[in-house]
Amino acid sequence: MKLSKAIIRLIETAVTAQKGSYCPYSRYRVGAAVLTESGRIFSGGNVENASYGLSICAERVAIFNAVARGHRALKAICVAASAAKPCGACRQVMIEFSAKDTELYLVDLDPSTGRQSVTKTTVFRMLPSAFDPIASGLLPPNPKNLLRAGPARRRTARKPKRAR
Repeated sequence: MKLSKAIIRLIETAVTAQKGSYCPYSRYRVGAAVLTESGRIFSGGNVENASYGLSICAERVAIFNAVARGHRALKAICVAASAAKPCGACRQVMIEFSAKDTELYLVDLDPSTGRQSVTKTTVFRMLPSAFDPIASGLLPPNPKNLLRAGPARRRTARKPKRAR
């Protein structure tokens, strides 16, 4: 598989982010990086907490970093770990900021050999029948990317018509 320079940088960023993860309980390091439509790359590592429910996955850290800086359209996502696969919560968050063709790269890092293998898929293939905020009426329809048209318009209550 031939990879563009941007995708190679994305993969390198995810692998580097894995080293910065905080995982004293599971010892399962995960790094992630997202490439936005504007060409910016944001990264994240998983962060655990003694109260396990307060932990957060690397994928969501990377996505939330991008969103917090105003980048809401993702072109590609990369996850780096031993047996890298995003959890269900991360897959749903990915859907929120992805188009049908948003690429997903899974980098499986073998700690015993130091080798890595890369699998390419799409976000939508990873979560068939995802909760769809457009179909539910929460976001306006947009065929390319859920948020590319801008934020969802607030629904305002209409004034009732006066009886004549």
